[in-house]
Amino acid sequence: MVRVEHVIGGRKYSALTDGTNVIIEGPPEGLVDEIGMTEPTATNLHNALFTRGLLRYEDIVKRPRELQGALQEALQIDIQKLSEAYFRFSGGST
Repeated sequence: MVRVEHVIGGRKYSALTDGTNVIIEGPPEGLVDEIGMTEPTATNLHNALFTRGLLRYEDIVKRPRELQGALQEALQIDIQKLSEAYFRFSGGST
């Protein structure tokens, strides 16, 4: 089988081909849209899930830290930067 990566509407998928047989792999179609994410965050999350191999429910159950990382990547949240912002908003004291 040959694996080829495709980008459709900005979202990453891979296709396994063996002659005329084709299997498309990627997070379930519509998953990120179902939870109400807007663009470009929805596409960012789809691609982060794809890159991390989180394609099935079983994947996220076995690797919840990877799921957390995909969410942080999609939302472009850096824990350190967020902590520093909280510190500044608190007046810089503990």
